[in-house]
Parts: sequence; C-alpha cells; structure tokens
Amino acid sequence: MGNRIENLKEQYPRLLATLEKYGPVEMSTQIRTIKEILIYLDTANESEDVMIKQVFQMHKSMSPGKSGLAEFHFWDNDFEKRSRVNKLLGELKQEIWDILVSDE
Repeated sequence: MGNRIENLKEQYPRLLATLEKYGPVEMSTQIRTIKEILIYLDTANESEDVMIKQVFQMHKSMSPGKSGLAEFHFWDNDFEKRSRVNKLLGELKQEIWDILVSDE
C-alpha cells in the first residue's frame, strides 16, 4: 500500500473523531462519507492512483456548498476551546487535501 494511502488511513480517523465529538447534526452526511472512505481504504484492491482518485471524488462530495466540510467551523462560547478545535480541524482538512492533490 502506498504512503499516501497510509497517511489517509491515519488522518481520516482523526477527522472523523473530531467531527463526531464537535460537529453538529448537519455534519452527519460528512461523517457517513468519511466512514465510507475508511471502509474503501481498508478493502479496495486497486492501485494507489486509482484509490486516490476515488477518495478525492468522495472527499469533494463532502463540500457540496455552504454547508459542507470545507466551510465547517466549530463554535463554542469558550474561546480557547473554539480556537483549539478549529485549529485541529483546519490542520486535518489541509493535511488530507495536500495528500489528495500531491503528485507523489
């Protein structure tokens, strides 16, 4: 299995755990898609390039418009908590995106 696939297998569970803990009910579609991505990553028997393309399409489906993963920011009255969670979310989303668009 390629390095990019292994990296995705590490990052998506972290994103999933964060969304399950802090995401609103409106993120249920994105949570379901991440679970589908993880199943695909564990069961697909295809080349890394094919798998990356498939995961890329699945990932893009999580941001269909203004209510998608790309636009999601956690809100809490506690500024420190809000900052910490949003920083983590931003880093995870960026790391996953970087893996999906890299040419390794």
